[in-house]
Amino acid sequence: MRSVGFLIIAIVFAFILTAGKTSAQSVSGTAVKSAIENYVKQSLPVSEETVLEFKDLKESYPVSFGGYHLSVSSANSVTLKGLVTFLVKARPASGKNLSQIIPVTVKIRTFESALVTTKMIQPHGAITSDEVASVRTETTDLPNPVTSLSQLNGKWTSRWVQEGKALTFDMFDDMPIVKRGDDVTIIYKTKNIIVRDQGSALQDGRLNDVIRVTNEYKDNLRAKVIGKDEVVLMN
Repeated sequence: MRSVGFLIIAIVFAFILTAGKTSAQSVSGTAVKSAIENYVKQSLPVSEETVLEFKDLKESYPVSFGGYHLSVSSANSVTLKGLVTFLVKARPASGKNLSQIIPVTVKIRTFESALVTTKMIQPHGAITSDEVASVRTETTDLPNPVTSLSQLNGKWTSRWVQEGKALTFDMFDDMPIVKRGDDVTIIYKTKNIIVRDQGSALQDGRLNDVIRVTNEYKDNLRAKVIGKDEVVLMN
């Protein structure tokens, strides 16, 4: 009888092990890769060509359920460029309230047509068509590349830009609408009176900048730029 009891225990134990093995499920690395690729393709503009380099993709990921749906979110990137950690959520197809997060690190390299300088560019000048060319280039490490001259309307360079450099928006400032030496209309406002006088700008100024101006009576007046060659005197 004792031997029969041991045999039954052994059979039960073997059944538990077998059940554990047969119930083990996994999500294939291929499915995870495909889900991330589709997410990136749908998230980036059509004009951007992408190359995805998977850094830690595994052949499979064990999960505690069979049949699954995958959804993807980005954990640490808004622009989807450079090294990005994706969180792939696996949920059972049965609709049970279960899920498992699979983190995957990917380097996303982007390529698009950007404006590249064909000569050295001086600061405080508007870019012209003969100074740039549209070139298909890698933009992975470029913050906000300029892709069209129309994007630079009303802007000028804030610094020297070397020949062969891809243009990015941080190289530009809004162009002043009042320039040093320009004749300006100086507006004086009181509670009940508005007076206009002619003067001269002593500084460049963009819209809403406070600059120094002068008129025939006084130098170094402080005035706010409110329009083209028009300023209002500060109290």
